Formats: sequence, C-alpha cells, structure tokens
Amino acid sequence: MINIKDVAKYAGVSTATVSRYMNQRDMLSERTQRAVRQAIEQLGYQPDPTARALQSKKSSMIGLVVPVVDYAFFSRLTDAVEQACSRFGYKLLLCQSAHDAAKELEMVALLKANKVDGILLCSRLGDASFYTENEFPIISIDREIPGVPSITADNYNGGVLAAEALSRAGSRHPLILTTEVPEYMAMYQRQRGFLDTCKKLGIQAELIVLHDAGFGETQTEQIKAMLTGDRSIDGVFALGDMIAAGYLHMALQDTVLSQLRLPLVGFDGLDIARLFEISTVAQPIREMGERAVELLIRRINGESVPEKLMLPVEYIERNSTHPRHLEQRGCNE
Repeated sequence: MINIKDVAKYAGVSTATVSRYMNQRDMLSERTQRAVRQAIEQLGYQPDPTARALQSKKSSMIGLVVPVVDYAFFSRLTDAVEQACSRFGYKLLLCQSAHDAAKELEMVALLKANKVDGILLCSRLGDASFYTENEFPIISIDREIPGVPSITADNYNGGVLAAEALSRAGSRHPLILTTEVPEYMAMYQRQRGFLDTCKKLGIQAELIVLHDAGFGETQTEQIKAMLTGDRSIDGVFALGDMIAAGYLHMALQDTVLSQLRLPLVGFDGLDIARLFEISTVAQPIREMGERAVELLIRRINGESVPEKLMLPVEYIERNSTHPRHLEQRGCNE
C-alpha cells in the first residue's frame, strides 16, 4: 500500500512537507504543491482519514447538495465532484433537496451535524442570505449568492451564442422554450443574453413558459398552436438540452410539426443533445465540479478564494441548425 513516505520520495521532499500539503498547503510554494500533488495522483495515494482527522481536527469529508440526482447535469456534476474529492483524499456525502427550500436547509444542517469540513451547494432558496451570514466553508455552484464564493458558467454569453447561431440559420422570429425561472437562477441569464442579442440583431423573439420539461398534452397543444398558427416562428431556443430533446421528440411525432424542420438550439451540452444531433451551448460541467472542490478545499484550509469564478461556454453546432436539416423546410415554404 502506498504511504506518505512513498509520496515524499517520489516528489523529492520530506514526509513533513507532504503532511503540511495535506493540512496547511498555503505554507508551501506553488512549485512544491505541484510536485506533491503530481506524486499523489501518479501513485494513487489515499490518506488514512482517521489519522488525518486526529491530526488536523478535520473529518476529510465534503458535502454536496443538489436539487435532484437523476437529471443529467447534476449527475455529471456529482461524478466530477466525487472524483476530485477522491484525488484530494476527501470522501463525499451527497444530499438532494428535491427543489424544496426547507429540505435544502435540512440537508445542510444534516451535513454539518455529520462534521463535514465544507459544503458544495446548488441552492434553490429564494432568499439565500442564510448562507451569506454563515461562516462555514461553502462554495455555490451554478448560482451567484452575494457574500458566498461561487462558480458558474457564463450563461449570459451562452444566450448570446444561441441567438447568433439561430440568426445564422436564418431565424428572424425564434421561440424560447423555458420552465419557470426566478431571476436569481443561472437559466435566467441565458434568457437575458438571448433576448438582448435578438434586440441588437433586430430579431423578435417569443416566449413559452413550460410547467415542466416533460411536455404534457396541454403544453404540446400550446406549442403546436403557436407554431402552426403563427407561421412567422422560424426557430427554437430551448433553455436546456432536456427541453430541446422533448421538443424534438414532440415535433417528430406530429406530421405538421415534423414538416416545419425549425432550426433548434439547446443548452448544457448533455449526452442527449449529442444523441439527437441537437446544436447546443455546452457548459464545462466537469471543470465546474473539479474547480468547485479545489476552491472549497482552499476555503477549508483558511485560504482566500475569488468571490466569483465564471467559466466560458462553447457553442457546438450539430444537425439541428445545419443547412441539410433545413432543406425540406425551405422546399415546403
């Protein structure tokens, strides 16, 4: 079994330096930290959590609170967080709040009671001032909370990229498909970026707010009525890839809608968008999870961290906005 002496030998440092890296790495130079970190990763070293807890008065456990675990964004995020925790010698305790504010607070209290060293939080609280007033190490993911360090994707610019993509596909009157989104959520910034860019480009956008992303019968009829009744609708921006896939599935099941072949852009960069060949604005989900763990560990160790860290998004063009996808639509008009 790999031990601390093996890591020290591989890194070319003393065992005391490796121990200091585990508990007070801010006392070490960046070069030394990098050497020890590479040694740990190469050797697959796993610190003994019991011994480490006794020495540092830390549990070597991190909590993660997400709204749901069965949504692709959060499952990918959770996987990235767990792997990053493991690399740094931490165990992960996972909780889901089911989009319920009271349960979210309950889960946070539960994690604290279980002596986690810090919490990664995907909060859905309308009033998140509770976290602002709390000295406990917390990093907010996918949402900016005043006074709490956060890591997000550049959702506003993602909306800009989506509007520009639909414009290039010839859309002048796109439809936005979204669920009910409070202004404090990241999805709202996507919508803002899209609408602001449409205005600059002289494009008029319409909005449909879905009760959920499941496309029930009522919602399907609402969308169908708008698309078939107003022939000026010539593109669709879905604020999430699951919504985009739901729309595409609905359209393919309907003879009239399937003939429209409207250009479609989603958001998130999930596997379902790749499988359905949907153009999408991809978030760096894995990087968000990894960087969030790094930031939290720095906070746990008493280091300062940036108040806001915003990662760039990437537009990925696929068949749903490709000219070949639109050929039949052009012939039918």
